[in-house]
Amino acid sequence: MTDGNAIKEALGSMDAGRVFYDEKMSGHTSLKVGGSADALIVIENEHQLVAVVRKLREKNIKFFTVGNLTNIIVRDGGYRGAVLLMTGMKDIQCRPLAGDNVLMAAMAGASLAKVVSQSVAEELTGVEFCAGIPGSVGGAVWMNAGAYGKEMKDVIQEVDILDTSSMKRVMSRDEIAFSYRHTDFPDRTIILGARFKLVKGERAKIKERINDIMKSRQEKHPLEYPSAGSVFKNLPGMPAGKIIEDMGLKGTVIGGAEISPRHANFIINRGGATAADILGLIELIQFRARKEKGVALETEVVIIGENECSEK
Repeated sequence: MTDGNAIKEALGSMDAGRVFYDEKMSGHTSLKVGGSADALIVIENEHQLVAVVRKLREKNIKFFTVGNLTNIIVRDGGYRGAVLLMTGMKDIQCRPLAGDNVLMAAMAGASLAKVVSQSVAEELTGVEFCAGIPGSVGGAVWMNAGAYGKEMKDVIQEVDILDTSSMKRVMSRDEIAFSYRHTDFPDRTIILGARFKLVKGERAKIKERINDIMKSRQEKHPLEYPSAGSVFKNLPGMPAGKIIEDMGLKGTVIGGAEISPRHANFIINRGGATAADILGLIELIQFRARKEKGVALETEVVIIGENECSEK
């Protein structure tokens, strides 16, 4: 079974970034919950990521790559293996294309907030919808994140990946099938970065659109508490939050976790919540939705790790 010693032996003296063993994930997830990972590896650049992934795969050590842990729930038993945090891979560069088009290249660990701010600085329109989404480029591309009528598929030109053989390659937009909160990248694919096709615009109008979106988010979302954003995917014509609200579940509490009274598709940590508290609310919502509405609600958040009773 994987443990910190096996990972330490596998990494040896290689340049693997900053490595923390037996690291509590509650200090890193946006929900502020989660047990300890055998290792948390903070990747500083693409070269490190490729080298570490190849070594871990060679040694058959389980790992999970993340951008910034904003839509991840780590169970209370922690993660047996290595969590690769790509926050150091955050460079963004722009280059002109024909006409008013501009290509923005962003690494997987770059935050969407930085993408939006860079678009304002460069006077580029197209990614305003990303304003207020707390994720990273890699995660947003992987799940085809979207809001306010637009999705990542609308701006993606190319995606750089590390394939199942740990080789780097480029996938064009036409090679990727997009659907609601999903892309069809092959299993075990790792996103290294993406290029977005944007258009020159007027800074004042771009900022106005971003400000409108941020104002809307602040009015509707419980941003004052730790959360992982929207918990469930919407159904066609049926917003998950409306389904949950119609079942009278707003304000329902388990331990330190609560279904937000402001937006029913948010589960918040009011203080001292455990992953089990949050997962308990998720299971309650799913059970009630099946029983009362005849629908299956699928989580938008990603759940990893072991239950608290699991042994290391």
